[in-house]
Amino acid sequence: MEQAGRDPFRSGDNTEADAEPAYAHDPRWLLVERILATDDFKRSPRLSDFLRRICELTLEDREGTISEQYLGEELFGRPQEYDSSADTIVRSHALRLRRRLDQYFLRAGKSESLRLVIPRGAYVPVFVPASAASPTIGPKEPVSSLEPATSAESSLSVDPAGIQAQVAEATASISAPTPFTALSGGINRGTVIGRYRVALAVLLSLSLTLLVAVVVMWASLRSVHTKAQTNRNHPLWGKLFTSEEPTRIVLGDSGLVLFHATAHRYVSLQDYVNDDLSKQMSYVQHVDHDFARFLSGRRYTSMVDATTAVRLLHMPEATPDRTLIGYSRDMRLDDFKDGNLIMIGAQEADPWVELFEHSMDFVFSIDTPDHHSQFLNRHPLSGELASYSPAPTGMPKLYAVIAFLPNLNANGNVLLLEGITMAGTEAAVDLVMDDQRLLPILRKIRRPDGSLPHFEMLIASDNVKDSPAPAQVIALHIHST
Repeated sequence: MEQAGRDPFRSGDNTEADAEPAYAHDPRWLLVERILATDDFKRSPRLSDFLRRICELTLEDREGTISEQYLGEELFGRPQEYDSSADTIVRSHALRLRRRLDQYFLRAGKSESLRLVIPRGAYVPVFVPASAASPTIGPKEPVSSLEPATSAESSLSVDPAGIQAQVAEATASISAPTPFTALSGGINRGTVIGRYRVALAVLLSLSLTLLVAVVVMWASLRSVHTKAQTNRNHPLWGKLFTSEEPTRIVLGDSGLVLFHATAHRYVSLQDYVNDDLSKQMSYVQHVDHDFARFLSGRRYTSMVDATTAVRLLHMPEATPDRTLIGYSRDMRLDDFKDGNLIMIGAQEADPWVELFEHSMDFVFSIDTPDHHSQFLNRHPLSGELASYSPAPTGMPKLYAVIAFLPNLNANGNVLLLEGITMAGTEAAVDLVMDDQRLLPILRKIRRPDGSLPHFEMLIASDNVKDSPAPAQVIALHIHST
């Protein structure tokens, strides 16, 4: 039976749980154990596992196994043949590990006769006598993307305490000068130490100045954001971004759109949730059925959806800790019952729109004899058409729907931004983001008490080189409840 707490990455498939490794009394391994026993490493299980594993492989003469790809897959649970150039989790943890080792040898391990060094650009540990230890050299590692810390480790956050901790860590990670017994050129030892102390004092002063500047900037930005959120009092965005409920931005599933392009039948919400495409497969033409399924499984979203999410996150009302980004395929029914939602794309890209269609007048459809997308108008008012679809000739029209509706439990709000094409969705986004055009419309439909009713707005725009011209409102339906 495996011993409780045993390292899952420990080598030796047939080794007894309580058997000592051959290197158990090796001075290098004893050094590793002393390092792992310190509080800094006890608080960081991921870094401890990282250090333990690379040292075990090295002491077992298996250092040839150590690579970024191996560590990512075996230690951090990444899938086989994952793209290590895009996923920098190993590099970011190696950077933190080097800093922790520097701290150990500056503090608890300053009297160690042996040093453990992980050269930059590599992951094989090197053990050298303390008298020969020097700052690591090698290619500089990219650190633009740091993996979020595990729950057992402190996460990076923009707050004064976190910034102060990071500055302290950076200051502490300065390598100690190599011990020397003689100085050439007649330079006095005391002079060098004095200069070192002056340089350290200047560094600490600059670090403190930087800390103060960052804290002041953070407080100023937070104050500006709070003031803008308080003073703006926007009739629409004030309902979608609130302090009581979180707001979820749902990105469309462009992989599903690619499947629809081959089947010309959209997938119902039930089939989408159950991953069942059997009802649509008989309509697939010109491509192999396996390839059609492959398209449906791609986790793509459009540039329109991505840029819209960024624009929404920059809204004055959008507080970062209460604004979430979701992908249509990852959503669940409960996500639509409470809180506020902003859904980007028509049912073709987001089948969850079906949850709200029972109360909507303008409904997206591609169930037509010629398989063209259109918006059906279930309750046409005077002068309105029963359906709206792009014109087959002349300047093509872009149609889109902006719907402001209650969520499933009627305790929050949902904003749907649906376009027949991506350019149509972009036209809807441009309109709701343009207060000069949006606010006059909202003022006309607000209730006597000033509150905003739920509504649906059908808009049309000319398509100019796959980009929308400014849209016009061609139908506006107000919901009574």
